[in-house]
Formats: sequence, structure tokens, C-alpha cells
Amino acid sequence: MPAALSKESDAVEMEEQSRRAARARASFIICTSSFLSMCQHGVCVQTEPRLILELCKGDVGAASRLLGNTSGIVGLLSLIVNQTGGKLSDATGRKPCFFVGPAMSTILGWLVYKNSSNRGLVLVCRTLRLIFTSFSNTVMVRAALADVAAHPSDFQRAQNHVQVATGLGLLLIPFLEARLLGKGIKYVYLALSAIGAAHCLFATMCLPETLPLSHRKKPDLSFATVNPLSFIRVFTEGSKTLWQFTMITTFQMFLEGKNISDSAQNWVRDHLKWSVTGIRNFIIIYGVLCTMSSMSLAPILLRMFNAKDYTTLTNLLNIFAFSVRGIKASTALWLLAMFPMLPGVNGNCAIKLTSLAQNLAEQQGFGNGEFSAWANNLR
Repeated sequence: MPAALSKESDAVEMEEQSRRAARARASFIICTSSFLSMCQHGVCVQTEPRLILELCKGDVGAASRLLGNTSGIVGLLSLIVNQTGGKLSDATGRKPCFFVGPAMSTILGWLVYKNSSNRGLVLVCRTLRLIFTSFSNTVMVRAALADVAAHPSDFQRAQNHVQVATGLGLLLIPFLEARLLGKGIKYVYLALSAIGAAHCLFATMCLPETLPLSHRKKPDLSFATVNPLSFIRVFTEGSKTLWQFTMITTFQMFLEGKNISDSAQNWVRDHLKWSVTGIRNFIIIYGVLCTMSSMSLAPILLRMFNAKDYTTLTNLLNIFAFSVRGIKASTALWLLAMFPMLPGVNGNCAIKLTSLAQNLAEQQGFGNGEFSAWANNLR
């Protein structure tokens, strides 16, 4: 009898190890997908503001207005796309939704490559690219990681790995962008199209479906599926703790890289007078530091502090760093402020509360895809 129990215990342990390995493998593949999405975003960081400035014949004010207006449109349309896609992914699975962003990058990059002098087309392609790249990356990555995480701490680690992938993207892609800018702006968009196509191939061959059939929700074709204000349900149906966590992380994500990249590029180009090479070198250095911080410093802080203390510390560091940058247009201040913000920048400050909020939402009956969409819409 003891021998039989021992064999049964060994079998259970082996099965659990197999499940852990499968979750770790799925998490790694999802992070790789996030890296490829970051490459699609990062390859245009310098290029897009410069192209729009060129199409505005050097009028900085007009170019800034167009960048701001398209960003506003992106925010409004994303409310619908994220809500619809997130809710549908709870019914159809995550994998189909991972294809949307890279497929759009492939098509839109090619269109701009062939029509880089058409201002209207460039602006439309910019708008659509930002909407769908963000959906397939931020919304779907968060939902898929929540699917495979067995515990909030697993979700925290996975989010940290995503930040490492982001740092690697920031480290590698500026070399390609700067080199292609030397040949001509339109070639950057050809690279965008190629990266999108490679991402589609990777998703087809490697990306697992993280949402089992047994966990999928019944398809809902009602107005609630596309209602951009559905995130209000967090406050009307969720617990007080859930909506408090959600509001805090929403404010924290205001400083997330995608939200401020255009403003940062305009600042360093127009006020700090950095060249293409200077911006490239900064992005590379910043990428190295972000990667090192996410790989070494962030795990230590996550272990050392509870959710409240970790969130408070990283928020205070962000406040200090961004305040220093805003004192005056100074390269020295800009570079100095880079270091204190590393532990909490690019959404790192929200890792603890995000994992707790996602777990609470799942416990309270909200789908991972839909709640991920709500969180991104609020952001």
C-alpha cells in the first residue's frame, strides 16, 4: 500500500511539473510575441514624427497638432476595438486576436512604403497601426498571461518578463531604424511590413492557445460586446477593492512608454536638439538599462516589498524623475532623470497591483480578455 501511494504521489508530482513546464513555455512564447510587437512599435519611434514633420513642410506646430490629433483618435477608437476584441477573445480564444496587430503592420507598412508622400494615408495608417498593435500586444498579452498564470505571483513574474522583452526591443530596433533612415524614411515602413509578416509566421507556428474550450464564454453579439463604456461595470459590479486597484493602475499607466513616446521624441528633437544618431544612442542606452533593471532590480523589489510599499516607492521615483525632466530643457537633466525612473517606468510600477486586480476580476466572474480590454481602455 505505501508503495502504491508513493507511485501515485510521484505521478501527481510529475504531472504538476509537466503543467508548470507547459505554463513556462507558453509564457516565454507570449513574451516573444510581445517583443515582436515592440519591434513594430519601436521601428517607427523616430521615423513617424519626422515623416509627418516633412509632410508639413517643416511646420513644427502643424506636425505636433497632427500627432496629437491622431493620438486622440487612437484613444477613442481603441475604446471600441479593445472592448470588442477583448470580449470576443473570451469566446473564440486568444490566438486569432494575436494575428490582428502583425497583419495590420504588414499591410499598413507596405502602404506607407509605396505612398510615403500621401499625408492623409500616412495619418490613417498611423492611427490604425497604433490601435491594432496595442490591442494584439497589450490587451491580448495580458489576457493570455492571466490564462496561464496559476497564481498572482506567476502573473507578476510574467509581466516582468514582458518588460525584459520591451527592453530588448528598445535595445535592438534603433540600430535598424537609424540605418534605414539613412537610406530614406520609406524604407523604415518596409521593415515594419517585414517584421509584421515575420510575427504572423511566428504566431502561426509557435503561439499556443491559452484559453481552453472549457473556460470560454458563450459568444455575445449584443451591444455590450462593442459598448466602449462597458468598463463602467468594474465600478458597478466589481468589489471596492477591484475598482480601487483598477483606478490606481490606470493613473500609473499614464507614464507608460507608448503613451508618451511622441511627446518625448518631439522634446528631444526640438528642444534638446538631438540628432538622429543621438536619439538612437539614447534609446539603445535606455533599452540596456530597462532590460538590466527588469532582469535584476525589479525581481528584488518585487520580493522585498508588499503591493502597497512597492507601488508607493516606484510612484515616488517616477514623480521625482519626471519632475526633474520638466524643470528645463536640458540634456543633462534628461539623462540624470533616466536612472531613478528605471524601477517603475514602462508600467513596472503597476506590476503588483495589476496582478492582484486581474486575479480579483477573474474571481468575480469577469473574463480575462474583457477585463484586460477595460484596463487598457481606462489607460
